[in-house]
Amino acid sequence: MSGMETKHEQIVAFMIREMEGGHIRPGHKLPSVRTVAKMFSCSPNTVVRAYQSLEREDVIYPVPKSGYYLVEGKSIAPVRTESMTLDFASTTPRGDFLPFREMEHCLRKAISLYKEELFGYTDPQGIFSLRNELCKYFHEQQIFSKPDRIAVVTGAQQAFSILTRLSFPGRGQAVLVEQPTYFGFLAAARAAGCPIIGIERDEQGIDLEVLEAHFRSGCIKFFYTIPRFLNPLGTTYTLEQKQRIAELARQYDVYIVEDDYLVDLEDDTKADPLYALDSSNHVIYVKSFSKTILPGLRMGAVILPEPLLDLFLAQKHAADVSSPILSQGALEIYMKSGLYRRHTARIRAHYREKMRYAIEVCADVFGSGIPYTCPSSGVFITLWLPKYVKASAIQERLKQRGILVTNVDLHLLPENQHNDRIRLCIIGVENSQIEGGFTVIAEEIRSMERRMR
Repeated sequence: MSGMETKHEQIVAFMIREMEGGHIRPGHKLPSVRTVAKMFSCSPNTVVRAYQSLEREDVIYPVPKSGYYLVEGKSIAPVRTESMTLDFASTTPRGDFLPFREMEHCLRKAISLYKEELFGYTDPQGIFSLRNELCKYFHEQQIFSKPDRIAVVTGAQQAFSILTRLSFPGRGQAVLVEQPTYFGFLAAARAAGCPIIGIERDEQGIDLEVLEAHFRSGCIKFFYTIPRFLNPLGTTYTLEQKQRIAELARQYDVYIVEDDYLVDLEDDTKADPLYALDSSNHVIYVKSFSKTILPGLRMGAVILPEPLLDLFLAQKHAADVSSPILSQGALEIYMKSGLYRRHTARIRAHYREKMRYAIEVCADVFGSGIPYTCPSSGVFITLWLPKYVKASAIQERLKQRGILVTNVDLHLLPENQHNDRIRLCIIGVENSQIEGGFTVIAEEIRSMERRMR
């Protein structure tokens, strides 16, 4: 992997070599951060991150105001440098794509701005000034709403938890979900004891007649959908499909929960969300900030139709009174200052290029023998495995080779699990690692297929 390693990985590898060669002994101090930064001509932060990964592995320990030292009696052999693990399973953005410094600045500003309020209770619906900012942001996405219809939530997950527990106006009790769908939503519905019905979705979309039959049945409380960049397939509905879904919701008076978690990666300015096509107020729009800013901020927003607003806010208040005001204040300042717009423009271009490259690599490496989805952007690609090759077995084999992937069964209801697909997420890997990683995945699939025949 050398030549493709990041500075961070080079430093970790160098330190391990120094320890293995006995140049640094147990109880001895490691070279100072400044020295290593000069050696590798990188920022001190990068060195600190490398030292922290060694610390997590219990190889070295920090002594305040002194530096890092090698742990006594530790055999270095089992330490894996990070370059050995390729994580195509994680959906957490990589460090250099998280706006830590900007966010730190916004958090500081929020502390001085909201001094007293930080220690009191605030509006369960969310700070008004943040909802106002969100309104402006939504307008740019062709979503026209007023601040009083927006609720700030502690991550999209909280919205799913509340919505699956809420009694909706109709008599429907079940939620309808795409198969496959986001596993976090399935977890929320199960925890709420809410019946779940699946409808199959592939690259072409869903069967709209089957959707209509479900809507007509009167059993459906709401339809949970991820119209763009579906996790795990990465695919997106066409405009006509979205229009028809909105039309059926109106006709049969069924609510839709639209999870638009990656709206910020959308390139096509004409790709309106379902919410924008819904003239009859049947769409509940959920926006997460976890994949684009920082998952740890726990910030999301929901736009609710009038009849559901008070019900939702009562549940929200019962759950946690209000979302953390510090996170709200920081997000508000981040959006108001134009930093968010700049950040999303950067990651949009980054992921578009990354996905374009990943799909080119797919064509070379998987060819026609291993079918895969071809999203235009977003972060997910799904692979179909050959007959007799099981996703769980491939996942295990790849793990032994230091490559992590996700079994699509995680995203499916038990009756739809066929153990025949894996999901690759490109968020947590460098471009330079994609080809090597995909090549190993293809090798393992083909060698298992030969053994199974």
